[in-house]
Amino acid sequence: MDKDYIIFQEDGLFGAKNQRGEVIIQPQYMEMQPFSCGLSLVRNHQYQYAYIDICNKQVVPFGKYSWCDPQFTCGFSRVMEYHYLEERNKWGIIDTLENIVVPLIYDKIWAIKEDSLFSLKAFLGDKEERINLHQLGNKVIFDGLTYICTYSVEAFKELAHCKKLYVKAQPNTRQLYFTYGANIGFVSLRRIPKEPVISIVANSSGKIFPLLMEKSDIGKTTLPIAKVTSNKKKTSKTYSHRTSFWDYEEERMNDVDNWDDPYGDEQAFYDGWSREDVESGLADAYEE
Repeated sequence: MDKDYIIFQEDGLFGAKNQRGEVIIQPQYMEMQPFSCGLSLVRNHQYQYAYIDICNKQVVPFGKYSWCDPQFTCGFSRVMEYHYLEERNKWGIIDTLENIVVPLIYDKIWAIKEDSLFSLKAFLGDKEERINLHQLGNKVIFDGLTYICTYSVEAFKELAHCKKLYVKAQPNTRQLYFTYGANIGFVSLRRIPKEPVISIVANSSGKIFPLLMEKSDIGKTTLPIAKVTSNKKKTSKTYSHRTSFWDYEEERMNDVDNWDDPYGDEQAFYDGWSREDVESGLADAYEE
């Protein structure tokens, strides 16, 4: 995707065109770097830096950091924040959604390269530390998405050699995910899905994973992370109907309090959905 856009200059200002020569970002920046991981570093007339996406939306706003890496590497970028009391810059690392992956506490972080992601050199004063971005950056983000292939739920289950999928929530972050056999996929849904599909995607950091999503969202490069809300209400363990996709295993329904689940407690709840929603098989597998 990044190679589809061309940076050009007109009257001393920079903008971007697509491969057909159509202007997609009007010339307006004093400096503009080539897109990497879906973002471009730009500078305004006040010598402030920002990261923008291809729609010219500021993902990292102007003035937040005193300096930023010209390019993202595998979804990561170094940034600096000036600390006036200490009269020096503090370095940290962000991802393409502006999440701070490495806190801004370091006096220096060496350039991010693919071969150093597991052991990136950083300094606190004269003390050297090693940063493992593989460990720190394992939070899955739905940004810079590239779609590899998409399956219906039934086709995915057949491909994965499993009969059922189970949607669950991480106990700390409340982020929804699903299991298929002994494997894990992720969930991006704003509401009860009308046409659920599973796409195999790669995100801005190059992580490849299955994503349960609405069919109408296919092709979007940034999607929300589905989380459970706090206004929950426990459900009964008996339902008149449900589809194979959202079914529970019967033994879990009968032994919910004793189920040893490494990812969270196996208890269903209504998330503001009606009995009709639940009986349609589209709500009763969301768990906390």
